[in-house]
Amino acid sequence: MPIVRVAALTDARAFANAKTSCGVGTIYDLGGISPGQTMYGSLHILSSSTGELLVRIQGSSSSAGGGMADVVTFTSQSCRGGEWGTPVTTGTLTTERQFFRAIWEMTTCGDTYQFVPGMGFK
Repeated sequence: MPIVRVAALTDARAFANAKTSCGVGTIYDLGGISPGQTMYGSLHILSSSTGELLVRIQGSSSSAGGGMADVVTFTSQSCRGGEWGTPVTTGTLTTERQFFRAIWEMTTCGDTYQFVPGMGFK
């Protein structure tokens, strides 16, 4: 795995920011993927609850979030740890997508997770 500078897609600076319900993150303009580049997604679970957490990274060509499509889907997580998503190449990710966000779901209402999804290009 190459060294990749990753941009965090949620704020996990304090445990006060732990997520307790399903949600959609802020849309970030991270620039589009250039021909020959690969997009890498990462997920770090800093604290976990009893259920499972499913996190995806979505991308769009619109800053308003229209047409968001999943570009990285992580496996369901039930404990602290980390995961690299499957690298995405320009063959599977269109170059006009430059706006990205994280979206998360929890299997049990009231679960508490602190996590940091991220992504970067190399």
